[in-house]
This record gives sequence, structure tokens and C-alpha cells, in this order.
Amino acid sequence: MEILDLSRSTPVLAALILLAVASPSLAADLPTLPPLTVDPNLQPPDWKGFYVGSGVSFAAAKGSKGMVGGDVFAGYDHVFQNNLVLGVQFDTGYAPFMTSNGRLKGFDFAETSVKLGYEMGRLTPFVSVGVGGAKATSFGSGLPDANNSINGLFYGPGAVQAVGSVGAGFDYAVTNNVHVGVAAYLNSAGGGLPH
Repeated sequence: MEILDLSRSTPVLAALILLAVASPSLAADLPTLPPLTVDPNLQPPDWKGFYVGSGVSFAAAKGSKGMVGGDVFAGYDHVFQNNLVLGVQFDTGYAPFMTSNGRLKGFDFAETSVKLGYEMGRLTPFVSVGVGGAKATSFGSGLPDANNSINGLFYGPGAVQAVGSVGAGFDYAVTNNVHVGVAAYLNSAGGGLPH
């Protein structure tokens, strides 16, 4: 029978014991990962108050090249106790025609609209009605921007046409400070004003 000689394995055992004792102290210095659970006390989004933003619109019809427009807007929403949202918004930009009309590609516009919605947590469906002015433009050189759109609407050749619009859509609160939305609008200028 062979006897186990511990004198040669003592340094190995001592190193293993040292590592086992030291491991918790080393782990205390490492960063911890956040828990992957959903916060049960998630704050509801705040739909009231002043806001600013921008939008992108796209128009295309079968057999024609798609065109892009854009706008900037500012508004104010008020949420009532019964979760109804009433808001007013000013919007200006450039909207393309569905199909190119000779050299005219779209129109500069400025609009004021009233929105009525219903807050359902992070989702708020709404309807909207607005009035404003629009003027056909070609944007022959350069891309449209908000400054050119508002200046093009009130200065330069051509007449400003009064327009009305109705629309429906929804806004979604990605966070309490970032909201995105989708809407469809019909207006008397021959296309959809972007929002």
C-alpha cells in the first residue's frame, strides 16, 4: 500500500485555498449587469405640454418616381382627467405632389391644426383638422428646407392658396421624451400634408 506524501502537494493545496478565498473579493470589484426584468413601476408617458419636431413625407404613384418632402412643427397638448388629449400645432414645410405636374414638383405650406386624441398608456390615437396656406413650387435647384419653405410660401411668384386638411393617426411614446407617430392626411391642395 502506498502512502500519500502531502509534503509535495502542500504548495498546490495552499494555492487552491488562497484562490478560493480571494475569488469573492475579486468579484466584488467587477461591474454588475442590470437585471433583465421589466420595471413594475414604469411611469406613464407625459403627453401634455409644449413640443417641437420634424417629419418626413413620401409620395409616389404607379408609374412615377417617388418624391420626398419634410416639415418642422411646434405645438402644445393638454391632457384632461378623462384621458382626452386636445392640442394645437403649427407646421411648415414642403410636400411633394403624388405625380409630377410639369415643372411643379410639390408645394410649400404652413398650417395650423387642432388635434383630438385619447391617451391609452403609450399609444394615443387621434383625429385632426387644420387650415393653412400652400403654394406650388418646383425646387429646381437644391433640396427643400424649412427656411426655404416658409419664405417660398410668403415671398416670390405665385399665389398662396387656402387649404384645409383632415387626418387621423397615432402617436407612440418610445420614452417619456421621444414620441413617434404615423398619420394620414387629406387636404384640398391635392395631396397629403406631412405631420
